[in-house]
Amino acid sequence: MDKDTLTVYWQPGCSSCLNLKEHLTRHGVAFESVNVRDDSAGFEALAKLGVRQVPVLAKGDQWCDGQMIAQVNVLAGIAVQSEGKLMPVELADRMAGFLPVLKAYVSQMPADRFSEQLPGRPRSYGNLACHCAEIIDLFLKVLQDKHQLVFEDYEHPIPTECDNPEKLSQYVSQVAKRLSHWTQTGLPAQDFGMIPTVYYGEPTLHEYMERTAWHSGQHLRQLNLVLINKLGLKPESELSDALFKGLPMPHLVWDDQLSF
Repeated sequence: MDKDTLTVYWQPGCSSCLNLKEHLTRHGVAFESVNVRDDSAGFEALAKLGVRQVPVLAKGDQWCDGQMIAQVNVLAGIAVQSEGKLMPVELADRMAGFLPVLKAYVSQMPADRFSEQLPGRPRSYGNLACHCAEIIDLFLKVLQDKHQLVFEDYEHPIPTECDNPEKLSQYVSQVAKRLSHWTQTGLPAQDFGMIPTVYYGEPTLHEYMERTAWHSGQHLRQLNLVLINKLGLKPESELSDALFKGLPMPHLVWDDQLSF
């Protein structure tokens, strides 16, 4: 590996991978692109760096997690720019707004197509829908249950308790109820400057909450694509601009190199 070449290791449908690539492109930074799902050498290169997850930005034997944009900026030589964040109550409002839309989408999904796979990614349509709610659920577990977030929390088959539309709909409702309770009781007293235990670095809780919101929202956009492009359905609930206002969403929905 050239010590001066920047390399992005990514996989299809990964919201943070797309966000990293768009960030570098937006700032005019050239990089080599390695889809680890399509290039076995990519996994080997990551193993040499001692890394097991994506996205990763590497330069020689230096690397950083692509979700930590401040570190990305240092490694890529991008001038630091301060970007405003929505307040925690606004972030909670965005997440709360996603869940009813998600439930509506789940109700439209045919049970016999629930296990069909996304393009270029070993994740089913049902698992994608479950992932949208699970991202928020894991955020609450980190806060309330002292859960230590690991990469594998985001990369696993759909749980049996969510493996059909009816059961998944119930799970979405449970997450919505838990989020509402925390917003009313826990959020006002929460220290958003604390450092939660997450696998990709040491973001503040405010930063982790922002990522939770846009991460879930990005996958909801992908699920919207599944309904339209894969299942041939008209989504019963629209994705309004207001749902995403103020969030650092990627411009594209699936990927900048692979067609959905």
